[in-house]
Amino acid sequence: MADPFAVPDIVLLCHCDGTNGSTSFIDESPYAHTLTPTLATVSTTSPKFGTGSASFTAGAAARIDVGNATHFQFGADQFTAEAWGYFTAAPSATHAVLSQFASSFNLGWFFGFLGGSLSFFYSTSGSNNPSVGASYSPTLNTWIHLAADRDASNVLRVYVNGSVIASATVSSTFFASTQLARIGNDGNFNRPFPGRLDEVRVVRGTAMYAGAFTPPTAPFDSIAASAQQYSVSVIA
Repeated sequence: MADPFAVPDIVLLCHCDGTNGSTSFIDESPYAHTLTPTLATVSTTSPKFGTGSASFTAGAAARIDVGNATHFQFGADQFTAEAWGYFTAAPSATHAVLSQFASSFNLGWFFGFLGGSLSFFYSTSGSNNPSVGASYSPTLNTWIHLAADRDASNVLRVYVNGSVIASATVSSTFFASTQLARIGNDGNFNRPFPGRLDEVRVVRGTAMYAGAFTPPTAPFDSIAASAQQYSVSVIA
C-alpha cells in the first residue's frame, strides 16, 4: 500500500471550477503553473466536485497546456497521474487524459486511450513508446476515476474507479521530454478527451495509491494536501 508518511510533491492540481464557458483554469499546486486553454472551457453541468469541470468537446485541438516541462519529467521516480472523467462519447481512437507526449520524438509519457484500451505509455529514448494497459469500455455520462501510478517497487498500475485493470514492473528511466504537459490532449493536438475532466492531479515522487483503493469522495486539498488524507482510503 502507499506509504502513509510519504510527502507528495503535487506538481499539478486543477479543480476546473468557474463559471460556465469560462476559459480560466487555475493550478492550485504549490507550483502555480500557468494553464493555457485552447478550445477547452469550464462546464457547470453536473461537475464531479465544486462548480465546474473542463470540457474538451469543442474541437480536435481542445486542450489545456501546462507551463514548465521539467516538473513533469518523472525519470526513474514514483509518480501519480489522475483525474475524474465524464465520457460523452465512447473513446474510439487515441484520446488523452494527461500527457507529455507528441508525434514520434521527444516523447515523455501519455495516459489515456488507444483504441479500446486505457493505457499509460512511456518513453525511455524519446522515440519508443511501450505501455501498460488493458481493454476498457467506459460507461457514458457518469463520472469515472482514472489513475496511473508507479510505486517504490517500480510497479506501474492503471486504475479505473480504484480497481487495478493493468500492472507491470517498469524500472526504466523515462525520457526527459521538453514537451509541455497537457490536460485533455497531447502535442499532436488531435487527441482530445471525449467529454469532461475534473479534479486533475499529477504527483511526482510518490505513488498515492500503489494498489486498489477507494476513489476520493471530496475535492483534493489545494496546496496543503497531505499524504494522510489519501493514504487512509487505500486498500491493503
